[in-house]
Amino acid sequence: MTARARTLITRIAVGVAVTLLVLILLLAMMPWGMFKERAERALADQFDAPVTIGSIERASRFSFNPMLDIRDLRIAQPSWAGKGAMVQVDHVAVRLPVLPILIGRIRPEPVAATNGRLVLIRAKDGRKNWDRRPERRSGGGGGLDALTVRNLTLDYRDALKDRRAVLRVDSDDDGFRASGRGRLAEEPIQLAIRGAPIAGGARWPFGAALIGTTTRIVAQGAMAAPLDTRDMAFDLRARGNDLLDIDRVIEAGLFGTQPVALTGRVSRKGDVWRVERLSGTVGRSRLSNAVATVDKGTERTRIDGTLRLAVLDFEDLANDRGLAIAAAKRAAAGPRIVPATRIDLKNLDDVDGVLKVKVDRLVSRHNEPFRKISGTLTLDRSRLTVDPFEVGMVRGVLGGRVVVDQRAGKAKPTLTLDLKLDGTTIGTLAGGGEIDATLRGMARLTGSGETVREAVGRSSGRVALVSGSGRIPSKLASFLGLDVGRGVFADKDAVATLRCLIVRMDVKNGTARMNPLLIDTSRSQSRFSGTIDLASERLALSMMGSPKKDSILRLTKPVPIGGTVKAPVPRVPGEKTNVGGVLKMIGDAIAGDRPPLATDADCKGLAARAMG
Repeated sequence: MTARARTLITRIAVGVAVTLLVLILLLAMMPWGMFKERAERALADQFDAPVTIGSIERASRFSFNPMLDIRDLRIAQPSWAGKGAMVQVDHVAVRLPVLPILIGRIRPEPVAATNGRLVLIRAKDGRKNWDRRPERRSGGGGGLDALTVRNLTLDYRDALKDRRAVLRVDSDDDGFRASGRGRLAEEPIQLAIRGAPIAGGARWPFGAALIGTTTRIVAQGAMAAPLDTRDMAFDLRARGNDLLDIDRVIEAGLFGTQPVALTGRVSRKGDVWRVERLSGTVGRSRLSNAVATVDKGTERTRIDGTLRLAVLDFEDLANDRGLAIAAAKRAAAGPRIVPATRIDLKNLDDVDGVLKVKVDRLVSRHNEPFRKISGTLTLDRSRLTVDPFEVGMVRGVLGGRVVVDQRAGKAKPTLTLDLKLDGTTIGTLAGGGEIDATLRGMARLTGSGETVREAVGRSSGRVALVSGSGRIPSKLASFLGLDVGRGVFADKDAVATLRCLIVRMDVKNGTARMNPLLIDTSRSQSRFSGTIDLASERLALSMMGSPKKDSILRLTKPVPIGGTVKAPVPRVPGEKTNVGGVLKMIGDAIAGDRPPLATDADCKGLAARAMG
């Protein structure tokens, strides 16, 4: 490089340095008041509402972090939020670091605010007057080095969650204070927030309390820096007549329940929330040491966790109104086996995650055979898989895999059940009774619907139940063989042998056809044909029975069976119930006009076919 070139480069470098130095000095001495109109336009664009500023003045002549005094700041409400001002403050002091302006970053830091009112509004459709970008998934502020507030009123109105609060906010050397009154729906509440003085970036301890007539939420913890809600951890205690009361505050998308009392540890790092040591009661159900992580850093929220309950009563997962609605539906529909549990996933279409659930003891106000439950729930883009899934019973286990698929924007989810029943008894499923025999079974069904009952009522697939040998009252065994004589005169305490119960149902579009339904005992054999409407659980069956020994009084025509699975109704042919019918049975016996007697069924072969 020549001397002339080196000289040219040196002059250019010196020129750039001098220009940069002059620019920095100009920024350090800039009369920022001349930018008042530009500041008004920028704020108006940000909040989509008119903005006026009385004046902007420098508090110092030369500084790289000048203090600006802003007087009479007023930001009107956006047109959809009504009339009046969203922000109206007599005086705001702002520190403006000038060096970041050189790279295009303008970061004013509020230092003080005096005599003001903020009216924050959220509409029923979710719009917020303080945020023009509702697509942003999380808020929270960065820490403040220092902030002094005197006589600031915060008026919060939320139509979406039906809540309201008016707080007086002050912050000085004695600490940060905010307190006032409001309501959650119709419940009056008192609010109080306390914190250390806002000075410096040190960890900032705080406490908050919401106290109502039935709802009580108390938090105690610390933020990484003053008012930095994106980096904080706190202990939480919450109580309410309903989990919905608490959800009005925390907005986690919870549901109605019986009264709740919960404690836990909550932390946040950016868009990731974590709940630990969550314990307490919901009604008489007891939650112990649950853990969950909620990541809202992307378009899809992800929830992973472990949920452990020492005791669970499913009726605790509905409030009194929900229980009343469910009771009315049960009364209208009658006793049912298949539950009306909702499986619609539309409200979870932007949620993924894995949740492990274990219930040590299931309790119920009804005589239910189920005693514990466990499963791993995996939600992936509107497809919920419960695998493994296991329900422990008084005796035996029901388990397998359950899939609820509502991908591709389907109006109703598709339910797929692949379940096996093992190690239980007929008496366990029936809630007692005089029949004692082991029982195993399986169900493979697929159908669509908003509830389990609706989906099963439209399903196709196969269901099977197979018993081992056991005991059955002799009277009942005889009647199953349509042996009226032995059924009437048998000793009420006599016991026969149940050789097997074989049920195979081929299901298509919600109609289950018997293929076969057979009951084989030491006294008789019964075969059932016909269908069950799984949507209504109504029976349309016909039973044909045969004794295994000669009988004088014997029905020879099929017996129709109606009613429901829970309450079957046999209808004995009318001509056999009068004197003439009885005399005819006796005459048929004397004349030898009788169908053949039953022989032992191939229980092992039939069971293998049903379960195969």
